[in-house]
Amino acid sequence: MIDAELKDIKKIYLSTFTSTEGETVLADLQSAYYHRSSFSKDPYETAYREGQRSVIIRILNLLEEDKENG
Repeated sequence: MIDAELKDIKKIYLSTFTSTEGETVLADLQSAYYHRSSFSKDPYETAYREGQRSVIIRILNLLEEDKENG
């Protein structure tokens, strides 16, 4: 992704997840997929859960990077 596209995506994420509704959705996603263990005895289940968690991590990283840059 080129810098201009990434900058636009970050702005969209920020406007989406900093609204009242967006903050509620993000909190729910964090509760369901981020603040829990990904481990399972089944390696496929572990991979699936870690995939869910990685989506939340991406959202949080994009929001944090945008806040740090102004």
